[in-house]
Amino acid sequence: MATERTDVVIVGAGAAGGIIAAELAKAGMQVIALERGPRLKTSDFAGQDELRFFQRQDTRPDIKRQPVTWRRNTNASATPLGTLAYGNQAGGGTVHYGAVSWRMHEDDFRARSQTIERYGERAIPEDSSIADWPLSYADLEPFYDRAEYDLGVSGKAGNLQGTLVGGGNVFEAPRRREYPLPPLLVEQPGIAFDEATRELGYHPFSTPRAILSEPYQGRPGCTYCGFCQGFGCHMGAKSSILVTKLPEADETGNFKLVTGAMTYHVDTDDSGRATGVSYYLPDGSDNNVEADLVILAPFIYDNTRLLLLSRTAQFPDGLANSSGHVGKHVMAHMMARLLVTFDDRHMNVYMGPSAQKHTIDDFNADNFDHSDVGFIRGSQISIGTENLQGGPISASTITPPPGTPRWGAAYRDFIADAYTRHASMVAQTENLPYADQTIDLDPDVKDAWGLPAPRMTYDWRRPDEVARVEYMLQKMEEIGWAMGASQVWRQPLSPGRPGAHHEGGTRMGSDPANSVVNRYGQTWDIPNLFVVGSSTFPTMSGFNPTLTIQALAYMTADAIVNRYRNNPGPLA
Repeated sequence: MATERTDVVIVGAGAAGGIIAAELAKAGMQVIALERGPRLKTSDFAGQDELRFFQRQDTRPDIKRQPVTWRRNTNASATPLGTLAYGNQAGGGTVHYGAVSWRMHEDDFRARSQTIERYGERAIPEDSSIADWPLSYADLEPFYDRAEYDLGVSGKAGNLQGTLVGGGNVFEAPRRREYPLPPLLVEQPGIAFDEATRELGYHPFSTPRAILSEPYQGRPGCTYCGFCQGFGCHMGAKSSILVTKLPEADETGNFKLVTGAMTYHVDTDDSGRATGVSYYLPDGSDNNVEADLVILAPFIYDNTRLLLLSRTAQFPDGLANSSGHVGKHVMAHMMARLLVTFDDRHMNVYMGPSAQKHTIDDFNADNFDHSDVGFIRGSQISIGTENLQGGPISASTITPPPGTPRWGAAYRDFIADAYTRHASMVAQTENLPYADQTIDLDPDVKDAWGLPAPRMTYDWRRPDEVARVEYMLQKMEEIGWAMGASQVWRQPLSPGRPGAHHEGGTRMGSDPANSVVNRYGQTWDIPNLFVVGSSTFPTMSGFNPTLTIQALAYMTADAIVNRYRNNPGPLA
């Protein structure tokens, strides 16, 4: 076994790992990051090939080599989860994501307390494990600001230090300063959505995105090519970790990235302290990195799986699992979608960044009265493209309106007519955590390295979740008709299968008895083992998680550099 020695080893060089690597390396710490996939270059994304990047998913996990399985409940058989949207290369999912970059609301960090204060404890579903975060929005705000300015986020403030500002999100939490870049240009779907929602009395605004609206820090602004969600940016205008933080880490001389490294074990000694990690390389060799500090930062499946795979006699249920909460409280956004078409208006959704273009926040979080709706929390509603990508291959996957067949001449004619005249709305509903929504090790399915596949047990169809989705679909139908659409119809939802942005599995908390890590991602059981990423979220909010992941990564790095490094041990 080949062994290296370093100060810090980080598993995963994506949204969280790449930031922590750069910040620790700049502080003079020796850092080795292990990445399962390759390190690509901006030039690798030239050609704007929809078939290669979106359909074959070259930037994402190979579902045959790296399967994830899913079952509705413990009595059901697990089947392959199918398409996996997270990252499989240096930079992680930030390479191909739509770059939507939200700060969470103040009440997102205290969803349980907020609900009880306003509606009483009976409003919370009896079996939900909803919990407040062990930190507040105010605690994280400086690190949100750091992420936006370090990486480059385009948007418009709606709340500057408590003063509401026109043109932005009037429901957002207070921010210390304006976004570093103005919003991206408004495309036709955003214009139509803006007009209709204002007429209805709502508050539309341009969705904040980590895409440069103008040149910034030596990178060019967006060219609105349309190859965004599902693609790496051929211009470097998308503020991925690949083009922002990894070059920073390189420049320090204290950073080494090992690609093609499949980490399979977190190593510990007899005292229970983490000593490093073991990993395989593509040539089949078994390798080891010894380190004073071990940080796990891949996607939630592998954060959870690594802890479970690393069980020892001292930790028989997996590392950091004395509470029994590793793998529990998994959440996913249900992406309720609505399609609209127009007889006399071109939407041209294939132009410009393809994720959520314009948004209303009126029905998100606790921004509206939930007294009589049958659920708590909510959803942002955005206009964009079906499947979040506007190319012709993707458009052909649209479920047509009732009465239109899925094949043959009539379907061909529908696609030809609707391609430039359609748009999609999405309600990204905030689902609650439940202890029986889990990730564990599949006893029957193994990956290409012979390791048990992560197995998700999840079913979103609880009464409050169904009510939340139905409420948002009705709101989107109202907006669709107000936009002047000639056809408005719902896209089918999965029968229980989890949606997007999977979160949970190593939740943070203030009590070691019911959580896995503290607010800094430091595990309660092993102080020199950290877990960072959306797996630590106690609740998910109605927003995409990436900017919050990045803010948490900056906060963790700050605590390690300024506190842990000088006094290794539990961080209060």
